[in-house]
Amino acid sequence: MNTDTISTGSIAVDYSKSLRDMMADGNYDWVNPAITPKGFPITAVGIVQFETKVFHFNRYISSEDAVEAITADDRRHFWEPAKIEGLLAYGMKNPNEQRQYPIVGLGSFAGVLGSRYVPYLYGHGAGRGLDLLWWDVVWYGHFRFLALRELSSLLCVPKTLSGFIE
Repeated sequence: MNTDTISTGSIAVDYSKSLRDMMADGNYDWVNPAITPKGFPITAVGIVQFETKVFHFNRYISSEDAVEAITADDRRHFWEPAKIEGLLAYGMKNPNEQRQYPIVGLGSFAGVLGSRYVPYLYGHGAGRGLDLLWWDVVWYGHFRFLALRELSSLLCVPKTLSGFIE
């Protein structure tokens, strides 16, 4: 498999934040208006630490083949294609990386106008954006793909215990 690892690191995803807050935290110059909480619901809870890995296949590749290559990279400790919340946390921590090349999160998608779209980060001049592209596209060789694997979960403590004590 012709794959380069561009970078590895870690991020924390705070699931107590709304999708809109996660996008605002990234300070993007442009966000596709089709990226909404309805299309990309956030369902996890707590603060979760993830190890990150950016895959670069350096060739044309379908979404299916990219997912297969990501999950096959380490059969003992599986990598998963990043969902939008992981992509946003990565973009917030590494704001300049997307200016070098677009970074795709193949782990979540939204139905837009009858097609499946996935989120990606990109740069344009000094600006940064969050956009959508079709799942069924053949990705050019300059695209990178973010993958995550969970390191630990730190559950959020409720502000009150009401509802937990009968």
